[in-house]
Parts: sequence; structure tokens; C-alpha cells
Amino acid sequence: MSNFLSFVYASAPQWLYDILLTVLCVMAVWTFSRRKQIHTKLRKLLGVVYVEYLILLICATVIFRDSTCALGVEFVPFWNYTNSYFTEDVLLETLLNIVMFIPVGFCTSVFLKRSVLVKVFFISMLLSCSIEVTQYLLERGFCETNDVMNNTAGGVIGYLIYKVTPVFLDAFKQKRYAYYGQGAIA
Repeated sequence: MSNFLSFVYASAPQWLYDILLTVLCVMAVWTFSRRKQIHTKLRKLLGVVYVEYLILLICATVIFRDSTCALGVEFVPFWNYTNSYFTEDVLLETLLNIVMFIPVGFCTSVFLKRSVLVKVFFISMLLSCSIEVTQYLLERGFCETNDVMNNTAGGVIGYLIYKVTPVFLDAFKQKRYAYYGQGAIA
């Protein structure tokens, strides 16, 4: 496990992780603000941060990736989920691949005029496939279908977060209004 974590932290400079944190913070602010004035300004800010995030994603997965890591291609899905290959490192890599693409699904949903799961699915899959092919062509990593599936799942989770969050926020506002409304009457 320590080998995997040292690979993750050593593969990109610190400023890239700072940009990722900024993207996640802007996503949180975007999610919790529903006012029209803030909404348009945050949309522009999210657009800039989303482009930075995509650059971060390419840098972390291709440009700053160590060329001495495992090279090759594996087209068999779920090949490393068998008992002989499945370790903590495989689990962490799987979770990292999923989490890494959650902002892709979320931000793509924000900027599509009609946010549809199929569009987000294909955009996430195409971005992941292009990263995997680039890794293979530049000999910067192991090209495998598991990464494409995990990244696409992360994009779909980001889409679901985008769709579900307003429902939870509206329910929270209604409970808060009901609570303070009853207090004002008494």
C-alpha cells in the first residue's frame, strides 16, 4: 500500500493537488448556492476551474506520470479483481479512478444545456479512453479497460450528485423553514 501511495503523491507536483482541492471547493459552493446572482458568477468561475481541472487530470495521468511504471495493455475487464491479484493497492487504485472522474461528471452536467446521463456517460468514457490511449502511445502507464470502466463510473456518480443535490437542499430548506416557521408562530 505504501508503494501505491508514494506513486500517487510522487507522480504530480503539489500545485496540481491544490488545483484539485480548488475544483472540489468550487463544486461545493456551486452546489449549495441557489441564488440567481451568485449562480451566473459561479458558473463562469466553475468553467475556469473545470478547464484547470481537466489540465490537472491530463498532467496527473499522462504528462507528469513516471515512465518507469508498468507498461502494457489489458483488454479483459475485471482481470485484477480475482483473488490472486486483488490487494489493497488494487482497491485504492479503483477508488482513486472513480473519485478522479466525479468532477468530470458533475461539471459536465453543469455545462450541458440538457444534462442527460447518456451524454455524461459517453463524455466520461471518451475522456477516459483518450487518456488510456495516450498513456499507451507515450508509454506512460498500463492501458486497461478497468480504468475506463472505473473512470466512467466516477463520471456517472458526479452526474448523480449533480441531479440529487438540489432535491436534498430543497428538503433541507423546507425542514428549516418549517422549524423556524413554527418557532415564529409560538
